[in-house]
Amino acid sequence: MRSQLVAPALAIVREAGADPRAMIDAYDLPDDAASAPEVVLPLARLRDFLDDAAARAREPMLGVRIAERFPRGGYGVVEFSARSAPTIRAAIARVVRYVALLNELVTVSLEEHGGTATVEQRIANEPLCVGRHGNEFFVAHLLVRARETSGARVVPARAWFAHPTPPERELASLCELLGTTRVRFDAGGNGLAFPAAALDTPLATSDPPLLAILDDAAEEALRLRSGRAGGGNRLVGLVRERIRTSLGEDPPSLASVARALKMSSRTLQRRLADEGVAFAALVDDVRRDLAEELVRDRRRPLGEVAFLLGYAELSPFLRAFKRWTGKTPAEWRDLI
Repeated sequence: MRSQLVAPALAIVREAGADPRAMIDAYDLPDDAASAPEVVLPLARLRDFLDDAAARAREPMLGVRIAERFPRGGYGVVEFSARSAPTIRAAIARVVRYVALLNELVTVSLEEHGGTATVEQRIANEPLCVGRHGNEFFVAHLLVRARETSGARVVPARAWFAHPTPPERELASLCELLGTTRVRFDAGGNGLAFPAAALDTPLATSDPPLLAILDDAAEEALRLRSGRAGGGNRLVGLVRERIRTSLGEDPPSLASVARALKMSSRTLQRRLADEGVAFAALVDDVRRDLAEELVRDRRRPLGEVAFLLGYAELSPFLRAFKRWTGKTPAEWRDLI
């Protein structure tokens, strides 16, 4: 899973007097994790990492703290497109549309019924979603940015989170930020409900000429990504995550991934075919993404990289890397 929360979390750990390097080593993160705009790691490890960061920094409201200080530009074209939109509704609509550029697993929806608008984040088959700190980050970040860009005190009617209820003091802090005590937990997703009229609030940062350029860039990025990842379908994202998790343990197979997703091999194969994607191509694509990440870390021997990618020997990995990039790992390292 791609995440933009690793570097901000490590910064808070460092400011608390703890050692970010120890976390980088403990979670097998790339050397530049403390400054990288995003880091790729399995969803379960991301949850553990954020829990550990909160403990080491002695900051139980880690997700909220990251949201309050999240760096401008941290979400790239998605962020700037939302900032340039005319209203809060139009900004959220762009997050919904372009979230696949940030993460293959997460979905964000916007629905309006009976004068109420709901915004929700979910991950299919993951009832804890991103884990407590990632969940609270999403809701807090959405609310903080809406208030910042509109200049209005936007207050939700209610909120909900995928994780269990936090301790009383932390719950009180969360309610204070939200502006409501109508908060539910163990909800399977994270979200906010607003009076629909609140989404008509104009943004002070609106810039229609810039918005047109940014939307064009985001749409082109979506087209490029869908061509590589099979339409950007959430099933494809889940399959990629399962493949990545199993690399270095057992060779990823259609049958094992289907079992993990609670479906038959035939059903998974058919649904992937409907998306124009072959399972073997996804395995190759995930290996390529992970190979580039691992080779970037000059501390890693290439034999270890090959093992982590599920190769029994070094030579097949070297041939695959040359096919993917047109260069040997040593040549590729010299370019980065």
